[in-house]
Amino acid sequence: MKTSSYSDKIDTYQTTVENLEPDLAKYPGAAEFLTELKAILVDLRPAHNTVESQRGNQRMAVKTRRELAVRGGQVHRRLSKLVAAYTGFANPLLVTYGMNPENNGRRGKRLPAAKKQEGNLPAATA
Repeated sequence: MKTSSYSDKIDTYQTTVENLEPDLAKYPGAAEFLTELKAILVDLRPAHNTVESQRGNQRMAVKTRRELAVRGGQVHRRLSKLVAAYTGFANPLLVTYGMNPENNGRRGKRLPAAKKQEGNLPAATA
């Protein structure tokens, strides 16, 4: 039987201990290994439970962090726009506050005035 998770390993070890114990006399030398396996099981179960508990706590912490980061971004954008409304949207002072001044240099393509006059725009159909 292939064991792929720690839960599967713990179940396999427990099954071996429970089923082999009554027949232990048939297998000389096995008692020492069985005793060691029992001791490992005593430590392995709580260790596995601790890891699973911490994994659950991590998921909750990540969810909380994500929600706070989204809310922080929303509040920061609103604050930035409010301050920019008073200082001017391109004011370099915004950088000192950790806010980005408006940059109009990277807006979409604009047609040159000559092409607009040539009539490259689609004509309205009547």
